[in-house]
Amino acid sequence: MASLSGCARGGGAQSSPGAAGKDASVSPSESPELDQRFSRSRRLTTRRQFLAVYDGGVRQGSSHLALFGLPNSAGCSRLGITVPKKVGKAARRNRIKRVLREVFRRNRASIAGSLDLVVNAHPQAGQRTARELEVEFLDLIRRIQRPDAHGPRTSRRRKS
Repeated sequence: MASLSGCARGGGAQSSPGAAGKDASVSPSESPELDQRFSRSRRLTTRRQFLAVYDGGVRQGSSHLALFGLPNSAGCSRLGITVPKKVGKAARRNRIKRVLREVFRRNRASIAGSLDLVVNAHPQAGQRTARELEVEFLDLIRRIQRPDAHGPRTSRRRKS
């Protein structure tokens, strides 16, 4: 199983060896507070991680996206994205993934707690603008974060 400590360190930012113990300024890429990268520690990468969110998380849906959220112990929120071939050709699917990753990256500081999030795009998502997808995604994140959203849930285990 992968180490979950990457989130707590600020996404794997490293300090320079010469700056230890000095009053040297730290560049934005080295400061955990200012680190805006979408590092591997901020992603859901395995089928097992996706299934855990589907099985134990809560679902909020809209006309173009479905968002599943599950609290985690990683110390930061992580994102996984699925876009089916029904959305369109690879260029369109990749565009949707880029837009959703960028929205998550820019707004992850406003996500309360640490959640594993999985976004599923519906076929109609390919016809939405980046701004429309952003508004919809942020609305779903707000709905997932509601206090009543993480109540008891029955298992929805999918067949492998």
